[in-house]
Amino acid sequence: MVDAKKVRDMVKNTGKSILSSSQKVQPHKHCRVCHEPIPIKADPRVCKKEECVEQNERDERNQKAMRFWMFIFFGLFVAGFVLPIVFRLV
Repeated sequence: MVDAKKVRDMVKNTGKSILSSSQKVQPHKHCRVCHEPIPIKADPRVCKKEECVEQNERDERNQKAMRFWMFIFFGLFVAGFVLPIVFRLV
């Protein structure tokens, strides 16, 4: 059988250790590429390493291009449904 009091005591002690350890860590963010800790005010959210900066720029360009093409394909998809309905009504 499980001893409920023992489990309750273990949970209480675990919670205290988590709280005390989290107070020692300074607030920070992590680099999007290498996940190293960086200051909270870092913008863009990458560290100072050249590889990370280049990778972040490439990722942003790819996201921008992907967003553009998604809008184009969405527009064509919607036009494929809306235009036949409009032509039937006219």
